[in-house]
Amino acid sequence: MTPPPPPPHSSTPHASSNASSQGEVSGNSVNTFSGHSYPTDSSDGNVSTEVTNIGSDATINNQAFENASGVVSANQNSGANSMASNQTNVQVNTVSGGLKYSASTDGWGAVGWNLIEVGTIGATINYDGNSYLGDNAFANASGIISLNQNSAANSLLQNQTNVQVNQLSQKSEPGDGWSSSAPLLVGYVGSNTVDIYAQPGQVDSYDDYAKGLTNYNANSTINGNAFDGASGIISANQNSGANSLLQNQTTVQVTTLGTSTGHISNVLGGEVEGNTLQVTATGQPCNYSSLAQTNYAANATIGGNAFAHASGVISLSQNTGANSMMQNQTSIQVNQ
Repeated sequence: MTPPPPPPHSSTPHASSNASSQGEVSGNSVNTFSGHSYPTDSSDGNVSTEVTNIGSDATINNQAFENASGVVSANQNSGANSMASNQTNVQVNTVSGGLKYSASTDGWGAVGWNLIEVGTIGATINYDGNSYLGDNAFANASGIISLNQNSAANSLLQNQTNVQVNQLSQKSEPGDGWSSSAPLLVGYVGSNTVDIYAQPGQVDSYDDYAKGLTNYNANSTINGNAFDGASGIISANQNSGANSLLQNQTTVQVTTLGTSTGHISNVLGGEVEGNTLQVTATGQPCNYSSLAQTNYAANATIGGNAFAHASGVISLSQNTGANSMMQNQTSIQVNQ
């Protein structure tokens, strides 16, 4: 018996693939107060002192993530009152026909609308806090690597990566619209308020050494063989600067169109905006020896064989400066 004919179908198959992700760290309120208004112990020279985030280190070393592959997202934090976020989108479309209307990847990664209030009396904020990445960490790693490493108080960090690969063998038929691919990536660090207040509590002759110190002896270091021979898309934020905002955003789109004359678009909007950093660190107003110091003896170092032989798309923000905002944004589009 002769088999029945196959059901009718369009001469050109179509596909539509839309992905959307939303990652937010938002609407949070952190309110911290420490200190005493009057000296209570004469043995310390009657100096009222409270300490926040002292000797806190964030370290990745030895063979951590060595030869890792795929999608790696890591947040490492030892900084008080801080927030970190990673967001990664990956979409791969292999279509024997045409893409109908769109294959879009929309990503909204936001660290926003957060309130951090820290009130201290006789305070040292972020003292001896170090971020260290060394030895063979991430050596020969490959793929999509997103890293936030923070040892600074009152800081916000965010990474966002989008990868879309489309392989199209035919164009869309007339009337179906353009064969289009439209990644839309919005990485937002905004509308955050960081309000830091540090002041000695007692005004008298005993407070000769009262100080308000912010970000003292904080270091960011990348050395050894960190990221040696790594490849792919690498986004890294390393921060030891108190009261700071860092953001990385990378989008990569590769489209093989075949016979298509489709429209390929890529929209990238990375923002660090609308943030308020208010830092008040005052020493004893009646004594010349009392100091208000911000960002003292802080160093950023990249050395050794760090990133040697690395290849691909690399975005790095390294910060030891208090009250800072940093942003990297990379867009790559390849149409064949």
